[in-house]
Amino acid sequence: MATTIEQQTALDASLVRSTQRLRIGRSNFRLPSDIQSKEATLQVVYDVLRNSPLFRAFQVNADVPEIYMQEFWTTAKLHHNSIRFKIDTRKSVLDLEAFREMLHISPRNPNQLFADLPTKEEHLDFLRFLGHSHDIRYLTDVNVNKLYQPWRSFASVINKCLTGKSSRVDSFRLSQAQMLWGFYHRINIDFAYLIWEDFVYQVEHKSQKRSNEMNYPRFMKVIIDYFMTRKPSISR
Repeated sequence: MATTIEQQTALDASLVRSTQRLRIGRSNFRLPSDIQSKEATLQVVYDVLRNSPLFRAFQVNADVPEIYMQEFWTTAKLHHNSIRFKIDTRKSVLDLEAFREMLHISPRNPNQLFADLPTKEEHLDFLRFLGHSHDIRYLTDVNVNKLYQPWRSFASVINKCLTGKSSRVDSFRLSQAQMLWGFYHRINIDFAYLIWEDFVYQVEHKSQKRSNEMNYPRFMKVIIDYFMTRKPSISR
């Protein structure tokens, strides 16, 4: 028997009260496989990303009930190196390897160990080397719009794909600087780990969140779909 609107509303409320729900705004940007740009510099960025381990992570998407996305953020807790959460009251555990699998991020060189990442100070030196036109003392001083091309476009596209933000004056995260460093040096860095660390940080500090907007909505959909596929008992 079909569920009425009133019944569905009651079911949703039993999972997450309306007062606890986050606003699901614009999703982090999805790169189409055939994306093109009339701007030459931006096209170079798309071509490089298309041949990088990150490209499929910037493409994946899924269609899932929004209430499960809300339930994830309400119940998610960091436990050692994993995240424990619920979908339709069913307990689940998300770790880095599952995250890597669902985002389809494969190492650039499967038989080669991931390169060690630079220190924060080395990253700041690297960003200065890329031509940041203003003084940088801390990562929060970085303004994407102050980078020389093509790195300005690289940083902007990565930011948009990860966070959904397209403004070049948005805050620049360490993980994004590390990704730029990996692209520049063409070395085998663990891109999945960098996104995972950002995701874990958001879960760990969700109680301190100032905005009422949900982080990483596209990745959230992929996570929910991954577990729904593996747990048929979860209602669609």
